[in-house]
Amino acid sequence: MTKDPSQRTLFGHPVGLFILFFTEMWERFSYYGMRAILTLYMITSVADKNPGLGWDEAFALSIYGWYTMLVYVMSIPGGILADKFIGQKKSVLVGGLVLVLGHSILAIDAIWAFYLGLVLIIIGVGCLKPNISTMVGGLYKQGDPARDQGFTIFYIGINIGAFLAALVVGVVSAVYGWHYGFGLAGIGMAIGQLTFMWGQKFLKGIGDAPEKAGSATVPSNAAESENSSLSALFGRLLKSPLHMVITVGLMAAGVLAAIFMAKGAEKLAYSLLSIFVALVIGMMMMVYQEINKIEKDRFVVLLIAFLLVIVFWGAFEQAGGLMNIYTLKKIDRVVPLFSMDIIFYGGALILLYFGFRAWRKKMDTVYIFVPIGLLLAGLYGWLRTTNMSDPYEIPTAVFQSVNALFIIIFGTLVGGFWIWWQRSGREASSVFKMAIGTIIMGVGFLFMAKASIDIVKYGDKAAVMLLILAYLFHTIGELCISPVALSFVTKLAPVKYVSLMMGVYFAATGFGNKLAGTIGEISQKETVHIELLANEAQIAPYVTDTTIATGSNFEIVGQVFLQGNDIVVKDGQTDLATYFSLDEKNKEILKTSLDDFENSASEPLTAILSFEKDPEKEVAGLGYRGDLEVFEIQDNQELRTFFSIFIFTALFGSLLILFIKRLKRLSHGAEDLVETGQH
Repeated sequence: MTKDPSQRTLFGHPVGLFILFFTEMWERFSYYGMRAILTLYMITSVADKNPGLGWDEAFALSIYGWYTMLVYVMSIPGGILADKFIGQKKSVLVGGLVLVLGHSILAIDAIWAFYLGLVLIIIGVGCLKPNISTMVGGLYKQGDPARDQGFTIFYIGINIGAFLAALVVGVVSAVYGWHYGFGLAGIGMAIGQLTFMWGQKFLKGIGDAPEKAGSATVPSNAAESENSSLSALFGRLLKSPLHMVITVGLMAAGVLAAIFMAKGAEKLAYSLLSIFVALVIGMMMMVYQEINKIEKDRFVVLLIAFLLVIVFWGAFEQAGGLMNIYTLKKIDRVVPLFSMDIIFYGGALILLYFGFRAWRKKMDTVYIFVPIGLLLAGLYGWLRTTNMSDPYEIPTAVFQSVNALFIIIFGTLVGGFWIWWQRSGREASSVFKMAIGTIIMGVGFLFMAKASIDIVKYGDKAAVMLLILAYLFHTIGELCISPVALSFVTKLAPVKYVSLMMGVYFAATGFGNKLAGTIGEISQKETVHIELLANEAQIAPYVTDTTIATGSNFEIVGQVFLQGNDIVVKDGQTDLATYFSLDEKNKEILKTSLDDFENSASEPLTAILSFEKDPEKEVAGLGYRGDLEVFEIQDNQELRTFFSIFIFTALFGSLLILFIKRLKRLSHGAEDLVETGQH
């Protein structure tokens, strides 16, 4: 008799695990591939040889923050859609199709396609990501020791996708154009979707739609589940005058703050966000009212953990925003191929060693580490012989692969360290690990601060090794938090509100991503817009006639200082102020910045005048418009941002460690689990 495909195993695990592995790997390939180039595409000039949208850095970082926040917040309705209506399997299918459509539309060079593509990706990830993880758990029986190993294999698949995405999409977008990169991300998602559709026979009975009300197969706790639903909580909130007044008050305060402080379309966006946050707080108050004393104590610890999650991701997610822009402009990305060989061939050798070690110990991960090591060596070897010269300028987006590579290499080591640490009788609670992870991640920003100091001190771009070290510490910090955070939520949440708390966890992660975008915005000084007035003869010493004739971008570097109430911009004896126009609004922005920063004729600051051809209208002179950046002021702003992130994360993590005994008492033994001996 032929065995049911859904019962087949491969390497001791259900074949369905590997269907979900490759589906999620390609979904993460598409997401992280697009994420790696998103900010860079938004800030690249429309007149560049690889044209982008030409937006200000601050505005681009704002869009990045909103986008990454909504991706996580949409996991909540995505989970509800699956749990209440169509099941996880159909939700993943729908999400995948929407993602393929979204990435395909992003490949179109049009502003409407950019916004529509982002909206579809947000919806698609919201439907797919939370539900495919749930399906992995459904492949195993409760208490199956292979379950944890299955999630480990699945987690490695996520990072393979993230690593390959930044590496391949980063190179393709730099060589062939941004929209080829977006299109390649879409192709990756299409492969993942086809894999999932083909593998349906291996997922029989996993993630199916819930039974209809009244069916004999409805679980006995259905009434309790309905009693703990969002609608039931909202109904009780409406009947509680005190809590309703608090919730409405928070809504009103948030909306008023958005109206008076935000600009343009962000007034509406922040107003809606304020309403959403107030409703979440209202729901949390109602949950707190209904639970017992022990659950109340655990609930407090859980809320502190959510706050830590916001802080952590608010700092960590600088990787795709501020640090991506910083890498483009201020990191020396030209390196000898020998250095690249050490990183990639060395990484491949480490992975092959892990595979050999796993084979000796008869561990499942041998089937993961060996293929990854061979793939890494082969892919890098191919790129080295076909697209690299010595020295080689690494495309900015490629650095987004460093985090995923470090996770694959150090994931086992960090996990093994915590096992050894716990068996040595030392503190190893989830809150402790998360606090330590936050501190370690914050230390990474000291290397970015060092980069900012070096740039001013040596007058050149910062060493790429400082960026690599920053990513290394960020990764180790992440490995202390990510593997325990979700499990921690399930252990401390009131039993009938576990699903709701998981939704709040995703929302907290989203808020952290929005915080990251906001921090990135703050790190950018307000842009000073200028228009070129000079003629070709005046510009000739700074650029070639060919550059002007072809409408290419160019820069002029000079000195700037305040002389009385006047702004002086010079290059030696040449008065550069006659080369451009500066309206009153932008003049006031520049004067305010110079007033706040020590400068004089004897100690001038560095002015960088960046010009690009105006694609829409002919402005004065040669038809160029541009921006004026005072290098030292912008660098100082970034230095303060990096150092402030370190100080805040270090203080926050240290504060949690200081109160760790109190927090453990409030947990009432929720983490006291029997040692299973499983790796």
